[in-house]
Amino acid sequence: MRLRSILVLCIFFLTLGSIAQNGADQETGTWYILSTNNRVTDKLTINAQTQLRYFELASEIQQFKIRVGATYNFNSTIGVTGGYAYFRNDFSYLSDTPDEFTEHRTYEDVHVRNAIGKLRLLHRYRLEQRYIQGPGDNDFQQWMRYQLKLVYPLTEQWALDLYDEVFINLEEPLFAQNWLGAGVTYQFITSLKARIGFQKIHLDGPDFERILLGLNWTTDFLKATDNDS
Repeated sequence: MRLRSILVLCIFFLTLGSIAQNGADQETGTWYILSTNNRVTDKLTINAQTQLRYFELASEIQQFKIRVGATYNFNSTIGVTGGYAYFRNDFSYLSDTPDEFTEHRTYEDVHVRNAIGKLRLLHRYRLEQRYIQGPGDNDFQQWMRYQLKLVYPLTEQWALDLYDEVFINLEEPLFAQNWLGAGVTYQFITSLKARIGFQKIHLDGPDFERILLGLNWTTDFLKATDNDS
């Protein structure tokens, strides 16, 4: 590994350590993430993701999530996504919140991709509609979200990422939450990669720290069709 890559790796882990400092009001849990991206045409991709989110390593479940969407890329720089997400929430681990509630979401994204040398800059602008079904009560809320993600490839297989995402309510109070995180991705083959990361969630109240373990599978139906021709 080249000296520059080693220096970047050191900076990454120093950053990771600095955002992982524990506080008295913080909880550490784990998110298990399985996702797939399926290329249908030159410009259209179908995406799906499921997550199990725990308050602890593998117990005290917080959320079960399924998200599906379709992404249309106008070019290599700009794309849009629309989709749906289902959440089953259980916050009984926290005594001051409702035990369980269900949430349906629709969302619209705009993606902007840039690069500075080998460093990739990924911007995601999201508008999200939340249909919350609680015990005997329903609610509707909306979020505006902005994520900036930096990705730096160390080798053909290893890459580092650092990101921040802010959530804004479309009503008072404006601030909803902020996610700050970093991770390491390893590409096993062209279609399969794994990621381990750390994320700090800041709310208007307690903060939470999460370990993220993800697996992503990519398929290319367009290439398969070309091979069958």
